[in-house]
Amino acid sequence: MGLVEGYGTSSDSDSDTVENQSTCIRGANLQGDLYERTKASIHKRKQHLTKSELKRRRKIRKGSGPWGSWSSSDDEGLENNENLVGQQDTFIDVIDEDDRDSDAVQTEEISNFYGKLEKDYQGRGYLHPPNDIDVDLHKERMSFRCYLPKNVIRKYAGHSSGTTALKFLPKTGHLFLSGGNDHTIKLWDFYHERECLRDFQGHTKPIKALRFADDCLSFLSSSFDRNVKIWDTETGKVKTRLHLKSTPADVESRPTNPHEFIVGLSNSKILHYDDRVFEKQGLVQTYDHHLSSILALKYFPDGSKFISSSEDKTVRIWENQINVPIKQISDTAQHSMPFLNVHPSHNYFCAQSMDNRIYSFSLKPKYKRHFKKIFKGHSSAGYGIGLSFSGDGRYISSGDSKSRLFTWDWNTSRMLNSLKIPGNKPITQVDWHPQETSKVICSGAAGKIYVCD
Repeated sequence: MGLVEGYGTSSDSDSDTVENQSTCIRGANLQGDLYERTKASIHKRKQHLTKSELKRRRKIRKGSGPWGSWSSSDDEGLENNENLVGQQDTFIDVIDEDDRDSDAVQTEEISNFYGKLEKDYQGRGYLHPPNDIDVDLHKERMSFRCYLPKNVIRKYAGHSSGTTALKFLPKTGHLFLSGGNDHTIKLWDFYHERECLRDFQGHTKPIKALRFADDCLSFLSSSFDRNVKIWDTETGKVKTRLHLKSTPADVESRPTNPHEFIVGLSNSKILHYDDRVFEKQGLVQTYDHHLSSILALKYFPDGSKFISSSEDKTVRIWENQINVPIKQISDTAQHSMPFLNVHPSHNYFCAQSMDNRIYSFSLKPKYKRHFKKIFKGHSSAGYGIGLSFSGDGRYISSGDSKSRLFTWDWNTSRMLNSLKIPGNKPITQVDWHPQETSKVICSGAAGKIYVCD
């Protein structure tokens, strides 16, 4: 600092120069350090991070507050061992891929025969109608008279956790199928020892629907495991397996062609398959006009059209393999209809409604509802109650949520009979014998199968 303000000595200027130089050097050093740190950070970001490091950073980003993601103690323990974490992460990735379609895991199908002989002395299987009974099993439809069932005459063991599907063998009726919540399908002999002839094990969740093919050599099964399978009725082998993206609510085989069948899904779509086609697992058409889950499907007797009902409270009629419904039956007061069946005369079809009524419709254009032919008196709301017709078409029977079997006169719509079924649980499955004059099988949540006569 000079003596006079504004003037300076050489020593002062030298000191200022030294200070400026040191400042420049420090600035250069700082810039160099910053450059080195930046370069190091860039180089560090390019490094491949381990899965454990990525998992740790992901956990920090998500946080552990009240709205943070859930984490288990197993995840915290895995962070301590990088190798274990890497292996476990790889395992979790595989499981996650499978969890997206967790029911796709194939299970081994097993079928056990419990009868005495699979073939008779002529080499015929049990699908051949027996000749040692006093009932003609070859009568034509509508050619004999039926009568009211009045009592429960016998029962079958059924399924311990509840029976969810029940179907007589078409035309002859000497066998019938049942499926239940125990994931098992059983084939029963209606005559002789009245025993279970064969079981079919291959589903991992309760059975949803069963349908025989038109030739009876095979049958369809659908389950809550999202699988549809075609079984050989005599050998128990699986011919076709389909794993779907949604639960198959109902299946139906085309009457005139046993190779074709339709599947109604809970995602509102109906899929049409042909097992002779190899592309797309045999998918030949998709019907997607419904707005909610499919509840029931039923083909016309000639196989040219089919009927579908849905939770969108509509009933639609479709031309085969054409994705445009030719008729939509709907009304502002209409309820969901979880079950459909065709009258033996092939002139009408009936639908079980959630408002405790059964409605009838014409099977001819314009497919109108018959307002004078309504069957009521039972309780079906909240349950998928089945219905069935007698062989001559004079009677219609339905289950009930209060463990009863109701029968009405088809012509007058008058209730004729109400049978109390043991078990005190809903009767959801009903099927008339196609050849007997007054025998009906029924079952439900109690599991046992009852025969009424």
